Amino acid sequence: MPRLPSEAQARIVRQINLTLEGPVAEVMAQLVPELKKLPRRGVLQCVLDDPDLLDSCFKAFRANPERFRQLLVDKHDVPVEQADALLACGRSLDDVVAMVVRTCAKRHFRKRLDGDSRPLKGGERDAATANKGLLGKLMRLLSRPTPSKAAKRSRGEVLYDAMQEHLVHDWQVALVPEYSTLSPALVKRLGKRILDYKVPEDIRRLKENPAELPTPSTLPETIPSFLVPPAARAEPAKAGDKPKAAAAISGGTVPAPVHEVKGAAAPAPAAGGDRRARIADILTPDGKRLRSAAFTMILLDPVVRAELPNADQTVRITGLLAEVGGLSTKMLVGELGLRMDQLAVMTLVIYDLMGEEMFKRSFGIPGNLEYVSKYVERAKAAGIGQDTSLGEISAFVRKTFANAPRAAQ
Repeated sequence: MPRLPSEAQARIVRQINLTLEGPVAEVMAQLVPELKKLPRRGVLQCVLDDPDLLDSCFKAFRANPERFRQLLVDKHDVPVEQADALLACGRSLDDVVAMVVRTCAKRHFRKRLDGDSRPLKGGERDAATANKGLLGKLMRLLSRPTPSKAAKRSRGEVLYDAMQEHLVHDWQVALVPEYSTLSPALVKRLGKRILDYKVPEDIRRLKENPAELPTPSTLPETIPSFLVPPAARAEPAKAGDKPKAAAAISGGTVPAPVHEVKGAAAPAPAAGGDRRARIADILTPDGKRLRSAAFTMILLDPVVRAELPNADQTVRITGLLAEVGGLSTKMLVGELGLRMDQLAVMTLVIYDLMGEEMFKRSFGIPGNLEYVSKYVERAKAAGIGQDTSLGEISAFVRKTFANAPRAAQ
């Protein structure tokens, strides 16, 4: 983006922040229920500090572009149709996305690598006032380090400096925690090739084997299509293609959920027609439990929510998935071939029927694998599999656990 005088840049940043924390946050709170529990003032800071929550917001934006159309206007109040067209704030949608992604990454790197959880200062928070008045000038003079004692760059800052120019897409927010494990030297060696690695497992493989760069996952064949970052799904640009629409938020549209299998809009199944949940993407890095953040958008799907108990308590039910143990998950997915939406419905309904204590004993960490195995055999006998509807799964679970013992809560 073009260089502007510091005061003009500060005004633009402030205007963008006010828009994000005001009109954008109001609409987003209707799409991402977690935002309703955050303070009205400071919601932007909370979201920028939480990569999982920010990722949910970006996904909600991509899935509901019409809800934000009145905010995507130029200085003449005319809706923009291209992601690189200037908005009223003086920046394009692509610029704003990159700005948000970079701020989130910088905060996470500082927190993870430096143990610094303080809000960012300067351009990212107080830029509009830092350069004004005699007080600001005095503060700059007083805080300016002497050449002989210049502050050493922290680990988080060094990593951010190496990666900054490659933090440009909204789908990268989901990879920020994994990015923080890479060395600045590896990031510099990769350069823009780091954008070829679009799933968490790829970044983990990079860290484990930096000497020999691994081949990026073949996304359409290795993970369900509705998990693929939009930029990775897009076909290569062809001569004469029109610029992308702003509503695509640097990524494109979100395909139909996996349970919608009618017509051409349905996602293409993986090789062999297998659409089961991919273990590497749904478990925490240590493999001990479900990674609840991986299910955020699944739990916003109306078809899924219709089968869930207490579906209005999105934050709570998302957190409950973290109680599901990794070994139980591998058994359910491996033996029954469950998709992500099926796995979410099955485990959450079981949790509701068994209660917290009994669920943790049976399906938690480490869980009772003999018990889970017996349940799996019963599910197989009932014909539960990858093509079973969510309603049938819910009905099977409710029948199976109708008389399940519950420990005292």
